[in-house]
Amino acid sequence: MPIFHLKPIVAQLEDPAWQTSTFRNECWVNARDEAEARGLASGKFQNGEATIPGHPGRPSPWRDPHLVEARPSHPPPGMTIPVNVVVAGG
Repeated sequence: MPIFHLKPIVAQLEDPAWQTSTFRNECWVNARDEAEARGLASGKFQNGEATIPGHPGRPSPWRDPHLVEARPSHPPPGMTIPVNVVVAGG
C-alpha cells in the first residue's frame, strides 16, 4: 500500500474546523488511497468534544483538501509505517 504524507496548510490553521483536531502537524499514513488516509488521520486526531452526542459537529480538517495537502510520499528515513496506521511527525 502507498504511504501518504498529510500536511496542514499553514495559511488555513485558523479555520474553525481545526477545533475538532488534537493535532495540527504533518503525518504519514499507510493506506489504500487518499480518502482512506484522510479518514484514518481524521479518526486518530479527532478531539473528544467532536464526539459528544448533541454537540454540533464540524467536519474534520483532515478530510478537507483546502486545509490539508495529501500526496503519496516516502516516510522519513528510519520511520516504519504499518498498514492502516497514522504516524505523527514534527
